[in-house]
Amino acid sequence: MKSLVVLALLVAVGVGAAFFFIGRSADKTTSTLLGFTDQAATATASANVSAALASIEAFGAANGGYATATVGGLQQINAGLGSTISLHDLTATTFCVQSTVGTTTASASGPGGAIVAAPCP
Repeated sequence: MKSLVVLALLVAVGVGAAFFFIGRSADKTTSTLLGFTDQAATATASANVSAALASIEAFGAANGGYATATVGGLQQINAGLGSTISLHDLTATTFCVQSTVGTTTASASGPGGAIVAAPCP
């Protein structure tokens, strides 16, 4: 009888340990998958800014500056620009293009600025 109780106790401990390690593995998988979503949003926001940069620079060349640029005007140059694009700090000689996808924002100040993972200053 004692051996059955010991065996049952060992089986219970083994099953408990298995559930513990399986749960830890599931948490790691979930964290990894959520990280992929953030990486995809970052890449998409950066790609959107890159596409908008070409459009706003073309707009500036055609209109003598950036002060009158609008997202609609940029979409006439590049119909593929999405609704995540916004324009900030427009002057005759400077601009900032921003894209927010989910909770991720990328931007570039220009002309000639690099794309950064942050909103317009």
